[in-house]
Amino acid sequence: MLDPILRLAERIDRARLRPRPVRSGGLIGIRLERHRGEEVILQDGTVIRRGALVGAVHLDNRVVRRYASDDRLADGFAAGREELRLLAGWARDRAPSDRPVAYSAKTILAAFARRVGFEEVPAPTAPDRIRGRLEDWYLRGVLARWAPQGRRRLRQGRGGLRAVALWLSAAELERRYGGEG
Repeated sequence: MLDPILRLAERIDRARLRPRPVRSGGLIGIRLERHRGEEVILQDGTVIRRGALVGAVHLDNRVVRRYASDDRLADGFAAGREELRLLAGWARDRAPSDRPVAYSAKTILAAFARRVGFEEVPAPTAPDRIRGRLEDWYLRGVLARWAPQGRRRLRQGRGGLRAVALWLSAAELERRYGGEG
């Protein structure tokens, strides 16, 4: 019933945000933006202050879908790690003033991001709760649209499907993936 609305919202969102693919036909897109939220302190000591340059990470759902089956999952992880190596090289080649201090993502499926080094940062409080619920609803709709199992995918996994904020510092990206750039 709401699927056409979600499809339209996703198309508008993608057109508005315009993430730049890390590589043509790849999983990961990046969009540079200024951090507008509260100060974030990551486990490695990186402090992300309001106004800091960050890379917003977006996944291309069409590509993710190709890797969504059990027999292709390892290929998806390998492709994602390779793109993180490319991203580290891209960042290293930029002038220091033009490098993101960290990379952020919002998702309801955080397992891949955690496996490659992203860390969860607690959700904001009171005023942003409504926005958080809307993000949950929207991201569940995106998952149901793109998962090979459709809406059945929403019943898999552990716990509720809630949007989480994930961060990876530029230093951690370089430490993990920069050696081969």
